[in-house]
Amino acid sequence: MPLPPTSQRLLDPDAVPYFLWDLGITVAEARRILAREASPTRDDLIARILREANSRDVWTLLDWPAIEEAWPRIVHRLGRARGVWTMMLERRREHVRTTAAA
Repeated sequence: MPLPPTSQRLLDPDAVPYFLWDLGITVAEARRILAREASPTRDDLIARILREANSRDVWTLLDWPAIEEAWPRIVHRLGRARGVWTMMLERRREHVRTTAAA
């Protein structure tokens, strides 16, 4: 069971998440963008969430399939968060492989 978000506001569709404050994008708008097919706008948003949001809060908007699909296009934009997300993605892939093999 994942940890709850750091703020209940992240569950409010009309709230602007702290990591999108300067864009003024609400939770509902972010979800609409993320539900679209791959696009530069969607990739920008995914990269920003991974780079700026607390890792607990990432999961209010993203899931592993969305991250993995965008990964080749966004990894170079993650800044200092790149190492953490690279490690997490590698460990997730390893877990999926070992679970499937069992």
